[in-house]
Amino acid sequence: MPLYRSLDKLAAVPARVEPTRLITRSAPGAKARSKTVRAPARTQPAPADPAKSDQVSPVVGWLAVISGPGRGQVLGLHYGVNDIGRGARARVRLDFGDPFIALDNQAAIIYTASSRRFYLQSIASETWLNERPAQDSVELTGGEVLQLGQTRLRFVPLCGSDFDWRDNA
Repeated sequence: MPLYRSLDKLAAVPARVEPTRLITRSAPGAKARSKTVRAPARTQPAPADPAKSDQVSPVVGWLAVISGPGRGQVLGLHYGVNDIGRGARARVRLDFGDPFIALDNQAAIIYTASSRRFYLQSIASETWLNERPAQDSVELTGGEVLQLGQTRLRFVPLCGSDFDWRDNA
């Protein structure tokens, strides 16, 4: 059983968009003119956005871009599944101009707090780990080099057997 579970369940729920104004259109043949109508005030707070939840979750490790588009950038990893891709739905977004990286599911790095271990789950066939094709789930210990498209990333763990944010909670 693979460690990675797709987060498509979250994508199935449409994002709630609140318009700031509504534009009504006149009937065909009538004088073209738009009328601005204010949207009603919202009484309930919006549900938490899963993409923004990463901002409050502590960083458990990093991916540093060591070559390719985005060289020098550092991306944080968080508890649980860290989808890697170019698109807005990816938790670790590599949108630096490499068209060979998949939008949402190129690979995933999973940090399990119970075992305090990191795992790489390859989703696309173009995922390489230490210059070899990544297959199935592989445990990461630190210093490994991932290649996705033209981008090479170095994995740097923070949490592990000697430290975890939940120790001091």
